Amino acid sequence: MEISEEAKLDMKNALNGKFSDNYDDLQIVLDNLSIKKAAASDHGSFKQIDNAMGRIQSKMKKIKA
Repeated sequence: MEISEEAKLDMKNALNGKFSDNYDDLQIVLDNLSIKKAAASDHGSFKQIDNAMGRIQSKMKKIKA
């Protein structure tokens, strides 16, 4: 499955700490980052993606509360 340019931009922004305030958008980015994390070949990329996913999950919990 090809990832759209918008999804790539959203993932790049998430890795740089810029997140949407929309719960559904965050869920999509989280899913895409999960796929990217599974394909990561080096520890640095894996850790950066893992950290971004943790921040997204935290923000999602705050939005849901």
